[in-house]
Amino acid sequence: MRKESRLRHAKNQMKYLTGFMMAWGNFCSLPCPAKHWDNNYTSLMLGFLPLIGLVIGIIWSAIYFGLVYLGFPFFVVAFLITFLPFALCGFMHMDGFMDCCDAIMSRRPLEQRQLILKDSSTGAFAVVGMIFFVLGYFCFLSTAVTTGVDFANMVMIVVMSRSISGLHVLICKPMGQSQYAMLHDAEPPEETLPEETLPEEEPTEESTTEEDCTELVACDSVETASKKASAKSGVILLLVLLAVITALAFWCSSLWLATLIVSAATALGSLISIQYAKKNLGGMSGDIAGFGIIWGELMGVFALVLC
Repeated sequence: MRKESRLRHAKNQMKYLTGFMMAWGNFCSLPCPAKHWDNNYTSLMLGFLPLIGLVIGIIWSAIYFGLVYLGFPFFVVAFLITFLPFALCGFMHMDGFMDCCDAIMSRRPLEQRQLILKDSSTGAFAVVGMIFFVLGYFCFLSTAVTTGVDFANMVMIVVMSRSISGLHVLICKPMGQSQYAMLHDAEPPEETLPEETLPEEEPTEESTTEEDCTELVACDSVETASKKASAKSGVILLLVLLAVITALAFWCSSLWLATLIVSAATALGSLISIQYAKKNLGGMSGDIAGFGIIWGELMGVFALVLC
C-alpha cells in the first residue's frame, strides 16, 4: 500500500510538472529547462498561466528598475519596457489580437468571420489595430515612467490578463475550430472492474496465481497511461495560483489601492474584450484569449497613469 501511494504521489507531481513545462514552452519565449508535452494535461497548462505571468512580470519589472537605476535615457527605457512583455511571450498574443481585429472588423457573416480568424494572412484591419495599440501602449507606459511605477503593479498587469483569458478558455464553450475544443469533450467511461469469483467456484492455486499476475499487469498499464486532467482541475489550479500571487502582490505593494485599481482595470479590460469577441465570433478560442490579454494589458498600463 505504501508503495502504491508513493507511486501515485510521484505520478501526481509529474502531472503538474508536465503541465507547468507545457505552459512555459507554449506561453514564454525563454528557454524551457525541460521539454514535456502531453495533450491530456492541456487544462493544467492553462492553469499555470498565472505563474507564467508572474515569471514574465518579474523579469519585465526587474529590467525596468535596472534601466532606471543605471540611468538609461527616458525614451530607451520607455521603448524597452513596451517591447519586453511581448517579446518574453514570443509575440503570440499579438498574433491573436491581429487575427481577431481582422475577423471582427470585417463585419461579414459569422461563418466568414470564423474563416478570416483561421486565415494566417494579415489584413488591413489587423495592421491598423496593431498600430493604434502600440501607440497607446507606448504613450501610457512612457507617461507612467515619468511619475514612477510600482513593482507589484507591473507584475499584476501580466498575471491578471493571463488569468482572465485562461479562465475563459477553461470554462467557456469553444469554437469548433479551436485548438482547445478537446478540453470540453466528454470524459471517457471508466473501466469496469473484473467480475468477482462466484462463491461456489473455489479457484485453484494455479488459477489464483495467473489471475494475480493478470491484475498486476493491468494495474501497471493503468498506472503508466496518463489520465486526462479535467477542465475543473485547471480552473482550481488557476484560481489558487491567482489568489496566492495577488496576496503576495498586495503585501509587496507600496500603495495597495493603486494595485487594486490596476488589477481591476486589467481584469475588466480582458473580461469585456473577451465577451465582445466571443459574441462576434461565436465561441472561445486561443486567438480570443490573446485578444483579451492585449486589451487587458492596455487597460492596465492606462491605470498606471492614473495611479
